[in-house]
Amino acid sequence: MKFIFTLIVFLALSYCGFSQQKAKYKIKIIESNGRVSRGSFYAAADDGLTIIGNRKDTLKFSADSIVALHVQRKGFVAPLAIAGGLTFFVLAAKSDKLVESLVLIAAGVPVGVSAGSLIGGILGNRKHYKNLSAKDFPLIKPNLQQYTILK
Repeated sequence: MKFIFTLIVFLALSYCGFSQQKAKYKIKIIESNGRVSRGSFYAAADDGLTIIGNRKDTLKFSADSIVALHVQRKGFVAPLAIAGGLTFFVLAAKSDKLVESLVLIAAGVPVGVSAGSLIGGILGNRKHYKNLSAKDFPLIKPNLQQYTILK
């Protein structure tokens, strides 16, 4: 049982490490007319941003029309939530007492999933930019380029 637990933890950690190597960020752009657009963050320039929409289309936004940005890492919360839930499930399988196993499954798995989600949300590397104008983009461009696919 210790081997299975070690294997599960190793797979969860290696999956988290793999997702960090291929860091892709999703972005939410709020325009001055109130329109909200979401997608994968592709490129940042002095005069605007380019994203890949949910339908795999490329959308370009000028710096004049953008009011706010919200950038967040993709695929980071789920592996940690799964690892947290599996930890309590393995502890329940390892236990010899039936009541203890049921309690660990009934109460421990939701707590493990919640804790993994909380830790993933904290470590999710979120950035918020509000009250933006066209003159702000050359200043924040170096910060934004670390989140783009196109460097």
